[in-house]
Amino acid sequence: MTLAVIVLLALGGLVLALVAPNFDEAPGVLGTLAGTVFGATLLLGFFAAGESGVLYGAVTLGPLTGVAIVLLSLAGLLVAAGATIRDGGFALGTGEVHAMVMWGVLGGILLVASAHLLIFYLALELSAYSTYVLVGYDRERRFGTEAAAKYMMLGAVGSALLLFGMALVYAETTSLGYAAIAAGLAGGPSALALGGLALMLVGLGFKLAWVPFHAWAPDAYQGAFPLMAGFLSVAPKTALALALAVLLSRAFGGAGGVVAGWIGGLALVSVVLGSLWALLQTDLKRLLAYSTIVHMGFLGLGLATASLTGYVAVGYYLLAYIVTSLGLFFVLEALEARGLPSTLEAWRGLGRRNPLVGVLVAVFVLSLAGVPLLAGFLAKLYVFAALAQAQSWAALVVAVVMVVFGYYFYFRVLMAVFLEPAEDEAPLEFSPTAFSLVTLLALAVVVLGLWPQPALAWLQAALAGLL
Repeated sequence: MTLAVIVLLALGGLVLALVAPNFDEAPGVLGTLAGTVFGATLLLGFFAAGESGVLYGAVTLGPLTGVAIVLLSLAGLLVAAGATIRDGGFALGTGEVHAMVMWGVLGGILLVASAHLLIFYLALELSAYSTYVLVGYDRERRFGTEAAAKYMMLGAVGSALLLFGMALVYAETTSLGYAAIAAGLAGGPSALALGGLALMLVGLGFKLAWVPFHAWAPDAYQGAFPLMAGFLSVAPKTALALALAVLLSRAFGGAGGVVAGWIGGLALVSVVLGSLWALLQTDLKRLLAYSTIVHMGFLGLGLATASLTGYVAVGYYLLAYIVTSLGLFFVLEALEARGLPSTLEAWRGLGRRNPLVGVLVAVFVLSLAGVPLLAGFLAKLYVFAALAQAQSWAALVVAVVMVVFGYYFYFRVLMAVFLEPAEDEAPLEFSPTAFSLVTLLALAVVVLGLWPQPALAWLQAALAGLL
């Protein structure tokens, strides 16, 4: 099934890119084709959980790969549906956009499934270059083009450091295969190996936007269409978080504990500084960029425990974050299409101009903040449980304090939406397509918050093989 998913995404993206000129006036057709492909891969992902083994010594088959296929296909399916939101102006539902999303998802799946550092690197670049294109897709948006260039240059720096680190690891272990690397590091890492692993982590830190490697993120989010920023916030991060879990458990061997400590340090700094910088933002896309940095920090804290509890917490966190983050970015996309800028000032009084949209915004914002009864609350709670189990008390205290601190910058959004007066009190229209999609995601946030057991049982069974 995993091989079928790889072929389907590769050929699907190619077909969409080639047939795009024939459907310039019918983006719905392309969206339907893309949605069908992602729907098929989503279903195949559940069947892939029953596979096992390593394909050609490079791609791992098994439950974890199935989790990656399901989560990333879900993100791709939602983005394909979200491309129909902008019903006027610049079209997002083009074949090129769908092809880039498809190849980005393919790169993410291969990243998690990799059993060899060469495949890991190639998959990472496939995913990265897709997002570079999506951020700067509309060349008429000057700031978007500049943001894409900055993102690509800093991404290239991260890739170079990652590649250099891989070279040092190879020099120490004489292999790029995960199993052989783990065997080479089983007796404890040398200074050369530690240097290589440190460079690899720095390179991945650029991709995950951990502090201090986050400089590209606010500009990239602000310059891109909200839909593209939403994809950037969930798909690459999902793939990298799961891939790091694989590296910690299968490749780093005796150095796993050291690397986990480094991850915990970067994650904690990201949670603290990301929250502080978010307080200063008035542009909603920049605020969500710093919010993403904070959430990646919480994910890093779960990974740093290197335990099944931590890995399950990360998996649930990713699922909750996909539906929550994309839901809020879809609202931004729909309102931008109606001419409403993505700023706190422009959103003043939104809850009175369209009360239903205001309620949907509240669901997503409260979930991101970690308010009880919503998916985001349980996601953070499971990370805290993993930290407590690992007896990382200092990290736990700081994380809890920063969750409470983070309420302030999230509640600033809700204050603008519901409490502050609007310059224009006229009712604000919201397209039926956008409303249906966003409502579905809001319901998913509530259901995951009230009934997490099926998702947790699935993740527990799939991730148990990491330990």
